[in-house]
Amino acid sequence: MRDTPDPSSSSLFSPGEVRLIVLGLTLALFLSSLDQTIVATALSTIAGDLGGWALLPWVVSAYLIASTVTTPIYGRLSDLYGRRPVLLVSISLFVLGAMLSALAQSMPMLILMRVVQGLGGGGLRAISLAVVGDILPPRERGKVQGYLSGTFATANICGPVLGGLFVEYLSWHWIFWINLPLGAAAFAATYFQLRRLPLPGKRPRIDWPGAALIVLACTPVLIGITLIQRSGDWLSPAAWGCFALGIAGTAALILQERAAPQPMLPLHLFRNGIFTTAIVITGLASMVMMALTVLVPLAYQMVAGLSAKQAGLRMIAMTLGSVSGSFLAGLAVTRTGRYRALPILGTSTALAMCLVVALVGLGHSLLLDTAVTLALGLGFGCQFSPITVTIQNAVDPRDGGVAVACMMFFRLMGGAFGVALLSALLLGRLGPGGTASPEQAAAAFSVVFLAAGGIAALCLIAALRLQEIPLRGRS
Repeated sequence: MRDTPDPSSSSLFSPGEVRLIVLGLTLALFLSSLDQTIVATALSTIAGDLGGWALLPWVVSAYLIASTVTTPIYGRLSDLYGRRPVLLVSISLFVLGAMLSALAQSMPMLILMRVVQGLGGGGLRAISLAVVGDILPPRERGKVQGYLSGTFATANICGPVLGGLFVEYLSWHWIFWINLPLGAAAFAATYFQLRRLPLPGKRPRIDWPGAALIVLACTPVLIGITLIQRSGDWLSPAAWGCFALGIAGTAALILQERAAPQPMLPLHLFRNGIFTTAIVITGLASMVMMALTVLVPLAYQMVAGLSAKQAGLRMIAMTLGSVSGSFLAGLAVTRTGRYRALPILGTSTALAMCLVVALVGLGHSLLLDTAVTLALGLGFGCQFSPITVTIQNAVDPRDGGVAVACMMFFRLMGGAFGVALLSALLLGRLGPGGTASPEQAAAAFSVVFLAAGGIAALCLIAALRLQEIPLRGRS
């Protein structure tokens, strides 16, 4: 695979044009990531306005599920039809869904429009990372992928803040209206800056049965995870019924993709050892990162008695660490042309910090909390941007879109599983109603952080097995 000529169009773009393209891609990624968090702080206001409290959790879940299950489909379509047209469709769907969400008059209508928005959000994620593979060779992508990886962490911290400000000073409708000018800017940047990207030469044969089976296989799994996350019960019959449907759908998907002449999900990717190892690393790392993003502020409140505002402020260190780690790791890949040491370093750091938190706890010292969470963020950042470059360098460039989309898909699925798994473990330890004393809560969180360390240890084993091959340059 690595000897295949890279058909990237890096020679078509000047450094100034590359910067403008990256700015547009960052904006597109920010839009898709922001929309997962900006709604959270407005849910009670939305429910009070539209009613339908029982349906409230699906305002968030509808977007998450729709954007996740479509991610690999968008990646493959961009390989077959070209990045620019598919990205423009994604932005249009996203903006349309945002506009209709702002105009929603009932909870069911809002949930349906969030599905439309999620259908666009999946493309924003998948294709934005893949475009970098079209404008820069692997040897030069690290720094840019660092910027893009840092965008996720930035959106995670900006979302709740912006949502709260809009609700307090304007209305919840502005949570969706804000996407219109930002989406228009992303559309313009994509339309004008990517016109010179070449289109695939041959007429594609779309594996629509494969696309349908991807949706049918993944949607029940995500619904099952959502049910477990809401109840904390891993023995829920409804959740396991969803998992059974997902397994059946996955089996049917594998049979379909083996027979399809141009499969929506090329199975030969998983015979590539570097690709498969990198997918395992990103999935396990995301399990730990997303779970700790939810559980660390909860530990601050339940164990140390901090307010929600104080807990949120102490999370800034982890966010800054993640952004800084992504940027520095990407810069290191660009300058050295090597990537293997970075996931090992990042995973080792995350593992060590999980053990420190499990043994010492959080909330005793602002200095200690800042140091530990900053190190956790740096550890996470060192894993994500190098893995993107690793995958793009290891696969045939003609599969670049679907390969990066698979990485994003497993990253999202890993995060969902991690939150559900460790949240259920915590709820089981806290007992009925979660009314444990601070001492009991401290013991429960200690077990949870040890479990997170166990996942990080598995991630480290996978990182040690990652093979390093030279990054392709412009030649």
